[in-house]
Amino acid sequence: MNEGTLVSIDISRKNGEIRYKVDCSKGVSSEELAHYLDEIIEGICTWKPDVCEETVKTIVGTIKIKEKAHSK
Repeated sequence: MNEGTLVSIDISRKNGEIRYKVDCSKGVSSEELAHYLDEIIEGICTWKPDVCEETVKTIVGTIKIKEKAHSK
């Protein structure tokens, strides 16, 4: 991750699938991540209200937590 980046979300299409990847800085707590994601969704609904109005979509995926070894 770039220095200063707290959360990075990539969405891509590969082999007929939509894949997503969420990278999170080690300094971001679960509560902060939930808050950021809520704010992103609110921003999308403000930007594109028709996406949120009368439309319910469910996206299911898996997010694996990658722990990196600390080097000294």
